[in-house]
Amino acid sequence: MNSEAPLVSVCNITYNHEKFIADALEGVVNQKCNFKFEMVIGEDGSKDRTRQIIEEYAAKYPDIIVPLYAEKNMGAKFNATNTLMHCRGKYIAFLEGDDFWTDPQKLQNQFDFMEANPEFTLCFTRVEVQDQHGNEAISPYPEFTGDEFTLEDVAMAEKCFIPTVTMFFRNIFPRPLPDFYTNATSGDVAMHLLLGDKGKFKCLPGITAVYREHPGGITKTEKVKKEAYTDLFKLFAGANEYFEFRHDKLIRRRLLQMSKIKLIFGSKDLKGLKKMKYVAENASDYLKYTDKKNIKEIIYFTTVLFFPSLLKLKK
Repeated sequence: MNSEAPLVSVCNITYNHEKFIADALEGVVNQKCNFKFEMVIGEDGSKDRTRQIIEEYAAKYPDIIVPLYAEKNMGAKFNATNTLMHCRGKYIAFLEGDDFWTDPQKLQNQFDFMEANPEFTLCFTRVEVQDQHGNEAISPYPEFTGDEFTLEDVAMAEKCFIPTVTMFFRNIFPRPLPDFYTNATSGDVAMHLLLGDKGKFKCLPGITAVYREHPGGITKTEKVKKEAYTDLFKLFAGANEYFEFRHDKLIRRRLLQMSKIKLIFGSKDLKGLKKMKYVAENASDYLKYTDKKNIKEIIYFTTVLFFPSLLKLKK
């Protein structure tokens, strides 16, 4: 491999992606760029032929592909962080092993934009969404108005609206990474907070990639879904401390929003004592982040939880 440092590193993590990894590799090696780039691949001890496929491409493209092989499965969180820390480029593009790029000018266009606009720390594009069989599900994704976003936009979003497969960002991460990042189940959110603290985000025109939705995705597991809100609370609270409370008002607003959602949707199918018990066990976050002087808001929220029929009568 050429020792010359690349300007762009493609950070790729993969595990048991035998059916998909060749598409991901092809989308990268076919990029048309006027600068040097590398593809750092974190192969996490796959049990299928994923590693063999990567070895074949590494032999064919030694100046591009930098494989990191794990002898045993270390888990997606460790793999993502370890691979990220091996990226040498001024910029990093993220790509998971089951997604792929469709535009050979993707890296060049994103590089040109970031070089010309230093106030931005991340840019992305919309994607086409497919299932594991190649059937189109939603296109394009995501749908929103505007093309510039701030820390407030990403912090307050109900769902992550930036497709991971098209993220292109400045390699400005602190080393070592802060605990709120390394402990996060949702690495995307943690990354957006770190980058959003330093600048704005831009959605460039066009569709440059395919995001695959399939049952094996890590974010689809029931364990991840059940622990999502607990982990997000820890993430935002940890980020608030890391930022030395410079964004305290914003982050407290986000934590209050999540505490309300957790109480309302976690208790909606419960009745009687079970509902009372659930609310009592989970009300501490709401009480911690709400403005206790806002009596009207507290009364309204209590009514939503325990007497929703009264709101219907009022309407």
